[in-house]
Amino acid sequence: MDNVGFEENSSVSDMTAITNDFRSSLPSSINDCSGDNLNERNFPIINDDDDDKSIDFKEKYHVYRIRHFLLLIFITLSLTNAFHWIEYSIIEKIVCDYYGISTFWVNCTSVIYMFIYIIGITPATYVQDRYGLRVCLIFGSSINALGSWIKCLSVSRSRFWVAMIGQTLVAIAQLFTLNIPPMLAAQWFPLNEVTRATAFGVFGNQVGIALGFLIPPLLMPKLNSTSNDDENLSPEQIIDIEHGFNYLVWGLSIITTVIFLLILIFFKNRPEQPPSKAQALIRFMEQSESKQSYMESIVKLIKNPNFVLLFINYGLIAGVFYALSTVLSQMITRTMGPEYLVEAGYMGLTITLSGIIGSVVCGYLLGWSGKYKLVNLLIYIFSLAGTAAFCVAIEIRHINLLFITCALLGFFMTGYLPIGFEYAAEVSYPQPESTSAGLLNASAQIFGIIFTYASTPLIDYYNSVWTNIGYSIVLAIGVLLSFFIKNDLRRQNAQMHSV
Repeated sequence: MDNVGFEENSSVSDMTAITNDFRSSLPSSINDCSGDNLNERNFPIINDDDDDKSIDFKEKYHVYRIRHFLLLIFITLSLTNAFHWIEYSIIEKIVCDYYGISTFWVNCTSVIYMFIYIIGITPATYVQDRYGLRVCLIFGSSINALGSWIKCLSVSRSRFWVAMIGQTLVAIAQLFTLNIPPMLAAQWFPLNEVTRATAFGVFGNQVGIALGFLIPPLLMPKLNSTSNDDENLSPEQIIDIEHGFNYLVWGLSIITTVIFLLILIFFKNRPEQPPSKAQALIRFMEQSESKQSYMESIVKLIKNPNFVLLFINYGLIAGVFYALSTVLSQMITRTMGPEYLVEAGYMGLTITLSGIIGSVVCGYLLGWSGKYKLVNLLIYIFSLAGTAAFCVAIEIRHINLLFITCALLGFFMTGYLPIGFEYAAEVSYPQPESTSAGLLNASAQIFGIIFTYASTPLIDYYNSVWTNIGYSIVLAIGVLLSFFIKNDLRRQNAQMHSV
């Protein structure tokens, strides 16, 4: 892309000059592309039949109605994968008692998602950039279904190791789903719908987490405060737990198989014609001889100070969210008693449902205002306030206040996730959305592992209050970092000046 002239630290005026140079290098008929009607527009399309990469003006760009159906299919895939992530952690004590394992291994069912992501994101992103959405989602949905079916063999009390094999596979499937929202939105939706489409893409993941918090506790018998190990499980409880696990694993297996078939039949890499000027420009650059490799893109992102700050910022808030979701059951049952397991599930559900609303509201707010830095900063500040309030609520053991603070936490912390994706796509343009999203998610997994394994000892040897104080300190650091991220909206500048 060097001949196009994008530099990582370009100012707005630099971007204007760059896009003007790009426009002047093309035939004058491009300048006929004006107006805001995105349904149909003339734009240069590369003709691959010619060796000199000549430009064919017969093509037009517009949006396709199938985009909403494709987004819905992806949402359901992301939903089932996220459900797998949290289904064991939210019933931590039951899993420990039933399988005869320690809390460490229950945490591993969640942390394996983060660990696999860190070591596998580079090859997965290469597949996504090289082969596109269809191949990536076929990989992800097939592995997700395979892991679900393997977990059907894990219901026996001696087969936790089988559950871990299945959990590892669905964690691998996450590699091919977690980075998809910004890429799917950019390639199928016009620019005025991109932030909302990304928010709805993240929405699927949050719905899955919500159901993961809600359904497992409802399918399991209620334990009392004297149930400290597997010897205290009655035969009736063991049978009930076995039935509960059967409902979980078989239901997920059937649903994930249907999703795989839908993706196989309907999903395409991208539309035949681009939905926006920015995407048309990217397609032009992809066809040029200067198309860069994945590692070249990584190097450019590393040299971009705005992206580096956002990389850390996103990792801090998402890492706290992942850790809090993983150890929520431990915090509530250790503080309030094991009989509050179902309430812990409802609190997790509250976090996630409010997060779903937050993702959509924050996505709309960002799309309406265009104030990326301001929205980023405000969400971070409110997340910090919610964490501090949750710390107070758990100290005074006020159940109603706990639910209220959980709602605040979920709304703002989860609402930040699509904002981070879109902010990264802006400051890193014209680098691929999948690459920037992949690095953000890698940051989230790294911090998530650190915070999760730091949380359990704090809960066991001190109390849940100290754990939440730690979360608050982390988010305060994130607030400070937010001030240093510049509002360098490169994708919007390219959209405005490309024609």
